[in-house]
Amino acid sequence: MAKSARSYQLLPHCGTHAENLIIVAACDGASSVGQIGNEVARILTKSFPDKVRMCCLSAVAAGSKAHIEIFRKAKAVIAINGCQLMCASNALRQKGITPTYEIVVAKEGVDKLPTLDFSDEDVERIAEKIVNEFLSRFKE
Repeated sequence: MAKSARSYQLLPHCGTHAENLIIVAACDGASSVGQIGNEVARILTKSFPDKVRMCCLSAVAAGSKAHIEIFRKAKAVIAINGCQLMCASNALRQKGITPTYEIVVAKEGVDKLPTLDFSDEDVERIAEKIVNEFLSRFKE
């Protein structure tokens, strides 16, 4: 069932407000840990809409100058990697962007499984770790 645009939570436009935002690049790989990375980015963005904003990592990897500039102008950059390949971090670094904070879901006690399913408890635990270790440094 389609939602009307009025029922969506609208977010600050990342291109316009990047200097005031912590921009998140997340793995969205076809595994449990990739899906956890994407879900954590969504939760952080929705929980802190005036502070955190996920942005399109695929556009950065594809060389979109506008998206690369968003990450370069950001107050800080979080890279949420699903596994040890660290695709989110590496895609950013290949474009000259150094993540301010990095995490690897598979190093947080989560097995990488060939599934799109994941545990809500793992998502909550990893989101909480990012909030405690990094986001808490930034005052409201």
